[in-house]
Amino acid sequence: MPVDQDLGILPKLIATLVSRRRQVKRLMKDKSASVEQLATWDIKQLALKLTANSMYGCLGYTKSRFYARPLAVLTTYKGREILRSTKDLAESNSLQVIYGDTDSVMINANVDNIEAALKVGNEFKKAVNERYKLLEIDIDNVFRRILLQAKKKYAAINLVQVGGKYIEKMEVKGLDMKRREYCNLSKEVSSRLLNEILSGDEVEVAVARIHEYLGEIATKMRDDKINVAQYTIFTRLGKSPKDYPNADSMPQVQVALRDISRGKTIRKDDVIAYIVTGDGKNASEPAAKRSYSVQDVLKRDSGLKPDVEWYLYKQIFPPVERLCANISGTDTVRLADCLGLDARKYSISNNNTNSTETEIHPLESQIDDEIRFKDATRLTFRCRSCKATFGFEGLQNDTDLCTPSGITCRCGHILMTLSLVAQVEHQIRREAAKYYEGWLVCDDQACGIRTRQMSVYGHRCLGSKGLARGCLGKMRYEYTEKMMYNQLLYFASLFDVEKASAGAKGTEKGESSYLHAYYYVQKLMSNRTYTSACCSQSGEVRNIERCSGQISG
Repeated sequence: MPVDQDLGILPKLIATLVSRRRQVKRLMKDKSASVEQLATWDIKQLALKLTANSMYGCLGYTKSRFYARPLAVLTTYKGREILRSTKDLAESNSLQVIYGDTDSVMINANVDNIEAALKVGNEFKKAVNERYKLLEIDIDNVFRRILLQAKKKYAAINLVQVGGKYIEKMEVKGLDMKRREYCNLSKEVSSRLLNEILSGDEVEVAVARIHEYLGEIATKMRDDKINVAQYTIFTRLGKSPKDYPNADSMPQVQVALRDISRGKTIRKDDVIAYIVTGDGKNASEPAAKRSYSVQDVLKRDSGLKPDVEWYLYKQIFPPVERLCANISGTDTVRLADCLGLDARKYSISNNNTNSTETEIHPLESQIDDEIRFKDATRLTFRCRSCKATFGFEGLQNDTDLCTPSGITCRCGHILMTLSLVAQVEHQIRREAAKYYEGWLVCDDQACGIRTRQMSVYGHRCLGSKGLARGCLGKMRYEYTEKMMYNQLLYFASLFDVEKASAGAKGTEKGESSYLHAYYYVQKLMSNRTYTSACCSQSGEVRNIERCSGQISG
């Protein structure tokens, strides 16, 4: 570009915004400034920074008057080029780059005092700025210690100058405690753990204090010594409550619909506050059905209490596990044990190659049938005599319906073997049809989109317009292979003669009471067609024949 050519409109605008931000940041260095003035100036400089950065969005937005896609592409290209060049420069000066993102780099100064760190930073800043004419970097923060989880997710002890002295201040970016869907109690626990992790004490001492604190907080929760308001969860509605296709599984939507039925107006983008209630692990209803507004829970005679076990498992444990994932001296099982969770029922799974986060899954073989099959569709039979439909909970639980002649209706009519087989087969086919429909749902509660459309972007949510925009959630199958497998195991467990015989020992009814019904229905369960269909694509079932053999007996 010729030297004597005037700057264009956009460079002038950006130069003005950057210059004004520099002026504000100079004001923030005034040692006589009050706390209120510093807070005001900080907000102003951040607003100017946001406005200047938005110019890139104007270049890339098709409906902007400044739309120029080549310039937007050039901006990102130059940004990557400068970031790589800065990293290379740091390494050539024997400085370790520990993190870099878009327009910033973090370098390890390898010194133990603030003056030496600032000296290293200023020397590096000068070296970088000498390379460019219209671009410069500056020192934003000096961190004493940092816990870096992932891109844009970290917590650090920031050294801030106040009254001529440097004080330590916690700075958190992108962690769970910054997300609105975690209750205040969860954020309080995360904050306490971060203080311990970044305290600078010996690892063994910090880990011991963490274990002790987790035990104390779990005890307080179970003893009802935590303020109920601390359990409040806030979730924003991404659409009108009545527009959610799977509202039954979304707590905030259930609470919103309940408020609408009372005459309250609820719209898109409203933030819903709710508390998940229940009596513990054996709550029969899903969490969405047990979620109520804070006002409903706090009513004197409501009889509603926060589901402590649900909160420990869903709100406390996940953030704690992620914060301590890379801390030596502790592990998932130890953390679960401190919170009073059954550590034997958890295992670490790193199957997701696209994520460094650890997922926790229960070991199915160690879970009681009552818990394992609580979400399974119940088996029902229809009597051809009285036309009534009744549930059948298995040979062991419904002994009054089992006779040497077969399964009987409560009217006394004995169901024909062919009818039993046909009805069980029909219900298996119905469950298989649900699996093969392949409905997908977004795991972001604020979105909740439900579709059968496959995305070319992998697991990325397609969004309400099908353009893979506006939502950062991932699409999951509504009816998974695991659910289908457990459903078939549930049907098989209803006719488990060995288990029923063991339960019948010492009673008037012996094993012969169950054999007749078992003999005929087991012929259907020996058909491997349905078991193969659900297991063929399952990553959890390693041996299809073994799966079929378990069901066929």
